[in-house]
Amino acid sequence: MNERFLGEIVLPGVAQSVAVARRCVGEMLAAAGLRVVEDMRLIVSELITNALIHTASGLHGGVVTVEVVAVDAEIVRVEVTDDGSDTVPRSRVSGDDDCHGRGLWLVEQVSVKWGVRLLGAGQRAVWAEMFTGQVAPVCGREDVTVGVAHSGRQVRG
Repeated sequence: MNERFLGEIVLPGVAQSVAVARRCVGEMLAAAGLRVVEDMRLIVSELITNALIHTASGLHGGVVTVEVVAVDAEIVRVEVTDDGSDTVPRSRVSGDDDCHGRGLWLVEQVSVKWGVRLLGAGQRAVWAEMFTGQVAPVCGREDVTVGVAHSGRQVRG
């Protein structure tokens, strides 16, 4: 694996940090020459908003950390580390009248895959990966896995 670190930012657990993170992640991706800027900015917004609403990061003195990594030429990953919670993030289907609950569903729709890593000291990292837009997935060979479909099934090209 040839991961390339693109940047990290540590922000206070306040609503204004969402816009700051969107801008910073967009600049990191653009500086690396990647074309997935807008979709990844959307993912960052959703992940940080969830961290602020559902974890200790949104409490007084809380923080969120955003890390951006080019996994390889085809995949970029953003990871948001929060201060922890008693619940585990999960995607759900919200009703038409619900004001909340679509964030991880949206992340699931836009990303190639996403997940949660439990860290020490009660922290956890929620991450999402996207195709970079730089290299088209190899198609035409049955043995090449090019992604994970939103239903959890592997897509073969």
